[in-house]
Parts: sequence; C-alpha cells; structure tokens
Amino acid sequence: MRKVGLSSYYIILFAFLQVLVCLTGVGVRAEGEETGITDEQRSVIVDHCDTMKDNLKALQRTDSRARVYLGRYYETILSSFITPLNLRLVENNISNTKLLDNQTNFVTQRGNFTNDYIIYQQALEDLVNTNCKTEPEKFYEKLVVARERRAIVNKDVLKLKSLTDEQKRLVEELKNGL
Repeated sequence: MRKVGLSSYYIILFAFLQVLVCLTGVGVRAEGEETGITDEQRSVIVDHCDTMKDNLKALQRTDSRARVYLGRYYETILSSFITPLNLRLVENNISNTKLLDNQTNFVTQRGNFTNDYIIYQQALEDLVNTNCKTEPEKFYEKLVVARERRAIVNKDVLKLKSLTDEQKRLVEELKNGL
C-alpha cells in the first residue's frame, strides 16, 4: 500500500473544498413563492442536458475519490494521532479533558461527514438518473436538493478541519505545559 504524506491530504482536502464551493449555489425561495422553473431555465436545461450529465458524472467520480482520501485522512488523524495521544495521557495519569472532548467531537463529526456524504451521493445519483430532456422541472428540483446536501457535506469538512486545528493547538498547549 502506498503511503500518502500529510501534505497530500491537505491538497486533496483543498481540492474537495473547491469542488464543494462550485456546487453550493443553493437557491433560496421565499415562503409561498412558486417552485417551478422559467421557460428560459427549462430551455437551457433541455438544450444542455448531455453536457450537464457528463459534468455531473465527472463530479461523481471526483467526489468519490475525494471522499476516499478524506476518509483515510480522518481515520489516520484519529487512529495515529488523537487516540494514541489520549491513551498515553491516561496511562501516565495526565488529565486533559480538552483533548478528550476534542476526540469525542472529532469522532462524532467524522460520523456526521460519512452519513451526510452518503445522503449527498444518493441525491447526486438521483439527479444523474433523472432525464433532464423530458423532465427539466424534476431535474432542477433534484439539482437544488443535491446542492443543499453538498453544502452540508462542505460544512462537515470545515468542522473537521476546525477540530484538526484545535487538536494541533491543544497539543502545542500540552507540550508547552509539560
């Protein structure tokens, strides 16, 4: 198995975040506003259906690879850094509830990321399987759902990044206090 350096994971994380930003143009509707699409939107969807499908399939492939890399990255952080450190602290009778709390939050957020990604991937698959030439309204509605689900995954990634940064800060604080 090929080892991937920590900097490679950050590059992949950055690329994944860029892709997330590109797809998160979520439409907001006022209460009571009609949810249909305009004739112009319908025409654009039908005329560019094949191109949109190709782009969505490419996005699926890219997102799947990014998900695998991020999953490995988060697992490596947890199993190689966070958990062993906390176990050593316990074995040496050093109490640090902040590090333990960060581990708990990281595990919870990693689970949220996994679950939210699965829901997003299902929404994207549903979108790709919708015939945009014959059902442009349905396609648009599913596009909005996929964007919303992708925005949630993006928030999960940002929260995990924040928890990783917090772990680094807490370790530095511990190191300076020893």
